[in-house]
Amino acid sequence: MDLSSKPYKVLKCHPKDINNVVFHRSYPLFASCSDDCTAYVFHGMVYSDLNKNPLIVPLEILRGHANSNGRGILDCKFHPRQPWLFTAGADKMIKLYCHQ
Repeated sequence: MDLSSKPYKVLKCHPKDINNVVFHRSYPLFASCSDDCTAYVFHGMVYSDLNKNPLIVPLEILRGHANSNGRGILDCKFHPRQPWLFTAGADKMIKLYCHQ
């Protein structure tokens, strides 16, 4: 498979530095977290048919951390089996986000 030198899609959702992008092992989910104190969760799907474009759908914007010295959410990780996202912020908090 040849990769293009140009990106397929550019997502401009965070106005500040992005600190991490994480992919779920089992679900078609990925998330990004940033110094803007938000985490974005996306549905991402690729198809075995190479003529079909990948699908990227924004699902959630998670807010809840406070800014501390210009830093926001430092890291994010998905639970290995559930569609839950953990975030660690510069506000010294770890938060768990799950579908309700």
